[in-house]
Amino acid sequence: MNLDFVYKSSDHLRYENGKHVSGPHNGARRAITVQPNINGGEGYTVTLFNLDGNHPVWRNNVQMAPKQMKIVQQSSDKIVLRGYGVDSMGSSFADYGLTIYFLNGEVNKCILHMHDRNVDVEYLSENENTHKESELETICKAANAQYQNELVTNGRQLLGRIYGIVKSEPALLKDVTDYSTIGTSFLLMLDQNLTDDIDAQQFMASICYLCISKAIQKEPNNLNLYKDRLLMLQAGHEAFQYTVMNALNIGSNPFSYMASMAPLQARDAMYKMEISDLELHPELYEHIPLLKERKDEFDELIGRQFFMPEKTLDNVIKSGVQNHTTLFNYLENRVLVEEDLDF
Repeated sequence: MNLDFVYKSSDHLRYENGKHVSGPHNGARRAITVQPNINGGEGYTVTLFNLDGNHPVWRNNVQMAPKQMKIVQQSSDKIVLRGYGVDSMGSSFADYGLTIYFLNGEVNKCILHMHDRNVDVEYLSENENTHKESELETICKAANAQYQNELVTNGRQLLGRIYGIVKSEPALLKDVTDYSTIGTSFLLMLDQNLTDDIDAQQFMASICYLCISKAIQKEPNNLNLYKDRLLMLQAGHEAFQYTVMNALNIGSNPFSYMASMAPLQARDAMYKMEISDLELHPELYEHIPLLKERKDEFDELIGRQFFMPEKTLDNVIKSGVQNHTTLFNYLENRVLVEEDLDF
């Protein structure tokens, strides 16, 4: 493919370590140009321009100096570029990358990657309506920031407010685009033991799981989201099992002998969900000791064929993935469609 285009953007979103940290900005016009390598070498040259004015230092509208890149991944709807070589000052172009998305053969979206800083900037097209952050998202960001700054008392007050808002107006969750932020707030509620009431804990765990899974649906390669989902499955285990029973139709007949086994079946279903997230994303347990300990526990269970009838790890993973799908669909329909929070 011969890339040679100018992509104009009306605004952008910034992500650091997979977390949305800023934007949109109510207008921040940029242009990304991709053209055959201006130095005559392999690949392409990528340049970023500020369409709202000149740079305060070098007095022109070049926002990012030209970077030479080449294709490292390609499909019908996406091309990934990665920098190679060094510039005149010896800085590595490999610190930069660009993912280009296509729709009906036209450039639909561009994401600039600054690999050395683990920063991604998503540039919204001029035709895309920028999302105005909802009040719920704003409050959740504030609560999460309080805990990051170790201001626990203030954070707990905000978490209580968030709980009340969502409980009384579930329709607000439909207007959310940054589900990760909402999920983090509900994870903090569980982690901080905001309440001892089991029904309230079930509500917190269910909303947390739904929001984090919605975020995963949008960013399936974001490891931080899988980490948060794993933490949620541990922190909210006792309360969440009742949601799992309903979603997976476990113990539906209260007069059946198997009804007494329902809590154990729900526990095992959640274990399989944890195992699937861990095994499919090994970077998590390779770098997080808590999750490595958890994996070791599951390895021991699988080694003695604890999960029946799934005897092999592959079968356990398949069951875990299916459980995630069924549970997510159940919660999405119940909460976002039916607006039913009476768990």
